[in-house]
Amino acid sequence: MSGRLKIKLFGLITFIYVAIGVTLGGLLYTIWPDHYFEWYPSIPCFYWLTALAMVYFLDKVKRKNGDVSVTTFMLVRCSKFLLACIFLWMYANWIGVQLRAFGFTLMLFYFIYLALETYTIYLYEKKRMKREKREKDEQKNP
Repeated sequence: MSGRLKIKLFGLITFIYVAIGVTLGGLLYTIWPDHYFEWYPSIPCFYWLTALAMVYFLDKVKRKNGDVSVTTFMLVRCSKFLLACIFLWMYANWIGVQLRAFGFTLMLFYFIYLALETYTIYLYEKKRMKREKREKDEQKNP
């Protein structure tokens, strides 16, 4: 991935995460103020950092192997789930304030970003399959 493309992707990830984080935070703060908690901003920040790490890792794998497999992507997702569990455990042990609201919000963010990542990998695989078909057709008809 070129530097310019990586910067655009990081910018897009940042925009999406800020938009969803501010929207959900605003809803919690205005509509359900008894469910808003002081550590809310840590959740979007956590998922933003894990998304950037995932893009970086998948880019490294692509450079080394030439392509990213679905298995690698799922392994990264599993790692993200484990990190979310560790994050929840750390919050429960160290802070523990409004644990139910924190856990629910963490889970909500996880499913939102799971949907976004699934759509992203779908687009990636669709593009890859189209490229492979085009290359195969070019090899048949030089």
